[in-house]
This record gives sequence, structure tokens and C-alpha cells, in this order.
Amino acid sequence: MPGPNGSQPAEPIGAPARLTMWQAVRQSWLVHPDWTVTDHLAWLDDEGYDTGTLTGDPAEVIGRWLAEHRRTGLGSWPTDDALVYTVAGGDMVAVFDSKEAADLMAGTMGCANLDSVTRCMTEAQWEQVRAVLRTEQPHITVTDARPGRGSGAS
Repeated sequence: MPGPNGSQPAEPIGAPARLTMWQAVRQSWLVHPDWTVTDHLAWLDDEGYDTGTLTGDPAEVIGRWLAEHRRTGLGSWPTDDALVYTVAGGDMVAVFDSKEAADLMAGTMGCANLDSVTRCMTEAQWEQVRAVLRTEQPHITVTDARPGRGSGAS
């Protein structure tokens, strides 16, 4: 920003809002669909969420949330649906049309000392996940690396 002594850094406008506990569980479930209730409770504790504020037994509440996520979320898909492969690491998600390309990106991220997670899903499921990311994590850069998909970050 211009200032009295030339250009200077802008004042920070604040951090993004913290996810609700339900949103945090949904996000961690999208990344770790194999986690148990105990895994989610431990992760919430590590992230500083107070599960004692939940109405009822935290394990029961998280268990209900996970059951609902599994019922309405990513599941099995017909074999004729187009598959996409996502690689998430840091504040970036990249989408590929082949496992090999996704594995290459994951390896590149590993060489940069970034932890990454690779997932396979249908194109329709990816669109749902992308909508959640855009709404709940707008600071994350999404790059669609599939041919003919208007490459570039959003």
C-alpha cells in the first residue's frame, strides 16, 4: 500500500474464521475417510477444539456425524463414471485425470517437505468437494490439471 514513506505492507485484515466442530469433522473425514471416532476425537483435541461443549457424549455425537457423512458423502461409484485424482497439501489441491499424474505431484510435494494426501473419486463427487472447499476454505488454491479443463488455479 502507498504510504507517507513509499510503499509499505498492508495491515492484515484478520485470519479466516475457524471451522465449526461439525465442519472440522467433515473436512477431516473427507481427507481421512478411514478414521475412527477415536481418531477424530484425538485430532479435534490436537486442533484445540473443546469436545466437552458438545451436547451429549462426544463419541456418540462424532459417531452420528460420521455416519451421516458416510451416508451422504463419498461412496462407491459405477465403473463407467469418470474418475479424478486429487492431491492436497499445504494450501493447495490439484486435480488430475490419472493416478500416475497425481502420484507424480504427491512425490514432488514430498520432495518439498510437504505432507500430501491423494484421493480418487468420481467427477461428480469432486464437484461436491470443490464446492465445499470454495465455501469453507476459500484461501485454498485449486488447480485443475486435466486436459481441456481451463488449466490454472482458482
